[in-house]
Amino acid sequence: MRVRRVFRWPLAVAAAFTAAGGYAQSVPDDARGAWMLGLGAQIDEDDADAALATVYVGVGASTWLTVAAGRSSSPADRADVEAATLVVGVDHRFDSVGFTVEAERWGDSDALETRDLGGSVYFERERWRLAFGYETRDIEIPFTFTGPLGGTLSRTAEVSADNVSVDARVRIGDAWTVYLGLAEHDYERNLRVLPRIQSLNLLSTSTLTLANSFIDHERRLAVEREVKQATVNVRLATDRSGVDGSELDTAEAAVLFPVGARVDLEVSVGRGRSDFFDAGAYGGLTLLLYGR
Repeated sequence: MRVRRVFRWPLAVAAAFTAAGGYAQSVPDDARGAWMLGLGAQIDEDDADAALATVYVGVGASTWLTVAAGRSSSPADRADVEAATLVVGVDHRFDSVGFTVEAERWGDSDALETRDLGGSVYFERERWRLAFGYETRDIEIPFTFTGPLGGTLSRTAEVSADNVSVDARVRIGDAWTVYLGLAEHDYERNLRVLPRIQSLNLLSTSTLTLANSFIDHERRLAVEREVKQATVNVRLATDRSGVDGSELDTAEAAVLFPVGARVDLEVSVGRGRSDFFDAGAYGGLTLLLYGR
């Protein structure tokens, strides 16, 4: 039996692979000494790109530590952001109930920086999982303007947001799994009046930078099918900008398959479309290595 189908991976893995297309199966086991390394990269037709490395380590019988680092970029004719990200998280399980805590820092010091602190509680049985999450986000947007005497002044616009989410997974039969997710974001200030917000709002039109943009709400539906040694996932999502109310619809397909005894490869392709213009196609590869 393959490693990814033996260990009870943390909720963070489930959430990440639901978004990407694959899913690490949840089967009870002692997590101590287990680890997984994920190396992923994506690019879209507008030359936005993203890369992320994530490691999950079992530090106790039912406790996982997560550390992730990556970068993403949006070209100069769009949001013009070169951002780095760092994530640290913990997942602990009490039998069929568990919780997560996660902190993330993302941004470009010249354009946009965010600091996130969140957590979730989840309930899991053999064929279903239900998670409730909360996150608080601090956003900083540096900008410059010309003063009354002609000098250039530097300032920073600040805004905070509270986010709530619900995610569910239901296994149907032996081969099918359905995922549902929704999230609502509440900003303390009117985003339309923030400086540079119109250009930064273009982050909302790329699936590669979507998680760190000004999204008002998210809706997700994914269906997964196991086909022999492979896992096929089809995902649909609708996200709405908190700046202008425009919607981004995304359709994605991914295939996760083994390439070695402890190595999987996921290939994904997708396409997004916004209210104002075609957000374009994108694709990516994720390499997963497992050990104990």
